[in-house]
Amino acid sequence: MSTQSLAHLLKTHQQKQADHKRQNDQMRKDVVKTVNELTDTISDKVNEGVSDIFARQKELEQESRKLAAQTTRYMKQTKQWVTLVDNFNASLKELGDVKHWAEIMEHDMHTIMTTLEYVHQGK
Repeated sequence: MSTQSLAHLLKTHQQKQADHKRQNDQMRKDVVKTVNELTDTISDKVNEGVSDIFARQKELEQESRKLAAQTTRYMKQTKQWVTLVDNFNASLKELGDVKHWAEIMEHDMHTIMTTLEYVHQGK
């Protein structure tokens, strides 16, 4: 083998190494690009899910506040109804007391009338 053929073999070998290095660099760039695209896609999907969850949480908080306000209104209304029923019961009790008083008065008047009739007849 001559120096020229050794030089040619060395040059061919170096050229192949350079080609392999370029191919490896290109494949590395492609892989990095693909991984970045994948990461971006995954991040977008995760962020989309987080956004949906956040929106639902916000809706639930609003509904919770509405429910609390409505419950407060119902409690006030129920308290008013209880007061109204208590007042009605007291009025009914008073009517019962008036009826009893009227019955006693009627009995007393009847007794007085009977006594007056007896006195009037005895004259």
